[in-house]
Amino acid sequence: MATLLLPDEIKTDRLVLIALTLDQLRLYLDAPEKLEWELGFPISRDNLTAPARRAIAMKLARMSTVAPALRPWYTYWLVVVACEPFGAGLAGFKGTPGPDGAVEIGYGIDPTYRNRGYTTEAARALIAWAFQNPDCRSVIAPDTRKNNVASNRILAKVGMQVYHETGEALSWRIERPPSRIGQAGCA
Repeated sequence: MATLLLPDEIKTDRLVLIALTLDQLRLYLDAPEKLEWELGFPISRDNLTAPARRAIAMKLARMSTVAPALRPWYTYWLVVVACEPFGAGLAGFKGTPGPDGAVEIGYGIDPTYRNRGYTTEAARALIAWAFQNPDCRSVIAPDTRKNNVASNRILAKVGMQVYHETGEALSWRIERPPSRIGQAGCA
């Protein structure tokens, strides 16, 4: 895999996404008040559901075994609403792109911050970040439950297409746009 050094912070119109370090992710799980002190702003506790805690624990285990340069692919990115500032959500990937060039995305946001477009904005920014790496050819969200209407709506808004459907779930994918290098009409 090509290693592309990318920033640990992504800025959008309304958000700042911060790739949490191994220590910061541990603090989020075990001592969120210490993470708030370190960051200088409050973070959501409503994101720390039982499934989120399990996911963070799995991410911590994986992150501790990979090179620091690859950790942004394994960590959660804190979704910070810039105008407040407030750490309202978490988004990230489940690791580096696989042999097929695909990487899986996931996200969650504090219920108070839903229906404002923040998760869509964060997912769009992370997809753009992923596509900066030449090894990433697609971003996927497999087995998204059909009754998770909000998540399916977000995936459609960021340009993903359904590539597989079962009675209970949709699997989504977006392909990296083809490179324009060498195409006629490009400078």
